[in-house]
Amino acid sequence: MKQLKFLMVAFTLLMGVSFTSCLNDDAGESMYDGIGYVRTVMGSYFVDLYGNTYHPTMASVTEMEAQGFKMSGTDLAQIAFKYVEDTPATKAEGGTFTPQDYRIKLVSAIAVDSYSTRYASSVEDMEAIPETAPIVTLEPTDNYGQTYKPWMYGAEMLVLPISWKIVYMENKEEMLKQHTMELVYINDESNESSTELVFYLRHNKGTDTKTDVFAVRNKAYDVKQIMSDFKGKHGSYPTTIRIKAKTDMDGAKLPEKYTDYTIENFKWNPSNQ
Repeated sequence: MKQLKFLMVAFTLLMGVSFTSCLNDDAGESMYDGIGYVRTVMGSYFVDLYGNTYHPTMASVTEMEAQGFKMSGTDLAQIAFKYVEDTPATKAEGGTFTPQDYRIKLVSAIAVDSYSTRYASSVEDMEAIPETAPIVTLEPTDNYGQTYKPWMYGAEMLVLPISWKIVYMENKEEMLKQHTMELVYINDESNESSTELVFYLRHNKGTDTKTDVFAVRNKAYDVKQIMSDFKGKHGSYPTTIRIKAKTDMDGAKLPEKYTDYTIENFKWNPSNQ
């Protein structure tokens, strides 16, 4: 379970698109983990990118809620679970796939912070959004040498593994709440022939006055409408997504210039919901 704890707590990142990563607990039982959309219509359940639905037992949901996880108001979640019944379906190479419904018992659940993306009409409008501190990087590296980068989850969420510096406090959640990360899209910045979609990440440290320790957290931004707007303006979806952020390794000095992070050869699939 040490590997599971690291994945869930340190980064809560999984680069795959469905719940197919197999782990073994101390009793030798198979478990699976992954990121999924959270749906709370006609019940509470998770959906992966293949359209499979995962319905957790009420007992396991109650246990996760006692630990602080709330399905209501959560858009994406990193979960680990065991199947209560049925065998996970697999997608045959080059074959067809029919979405399946499963009953699961949650072992761990952590909400992925999710936000709406801000619109700005111009650079001047964007700069009116408070930015009081840099981030450290959008490409953090874990203790095992694995580097994480910005990525798209399905057709609507841009996920950023953000590292920044915060003041040391015993109440970690209160500490994290001091900092906001706004992702901004400028309407008039690109020309009609552009194939690149550009965002700006702005970090406001709030009342935090120090930069003592590193924080790393997955933050997801809803870009579905912006993708649609981009296609309406340019005639096609972007092939490159660029995120511009002001970075400083010490997390203290806000530089004038931006560091660029890109997702290249991006293929937009609006039907993948």
